[in-house]
Amino acid sequence: MFVCFILEAHTNAFVSVFIGIGATLAFVLAIIGIGFVPEATGWIITSALLLLTLRPVAIRRYAKTSPGDLKSPTEAVMANVKGVVEQTVGDELHPGRVKIHGESWTAVSASGVSIAAGAPIVVSKVYGTKLWVVPE
Repeated sequence: MFVCFILEAHTNAFVSVFIGIGATLAFVLAIIGIGFVPEATGWIITSALLLLTLRPVAIRRYAKTSPGDLKSPTEAVMANVKGVVEQTVGDELHPGRVKIHGESWTAVSASGVSIAAGAPIVVSKVYGTKLWVVPE
């Protein structure tokens, strides 16, 4: 449950928080002494219901206070941002590191061609916390 809440702090996709709430219910049931099957069932049902009912509300509410497309929240913020390669960036099997606004990010070459350390880059897309970059 703590992992879910920590993950949600690094995204604004509103998924992990509801899974974490379901896990919190399972934790409470475990403390009470309920068996594993009811705990797991409660976790799954609670998480699914919250995702189906509250996630759309949270996205609409957050969209009013935040610019960008929340279907891909990190892309709205990171698209076309410039940075510098820290460790050579290759394809998806050989990711590297880039520095953007003083922060280090995992990155892959959008074209699949390696980009050497020190080269300027531009973010072309984002998936989770991984950036797809192209040379500037």
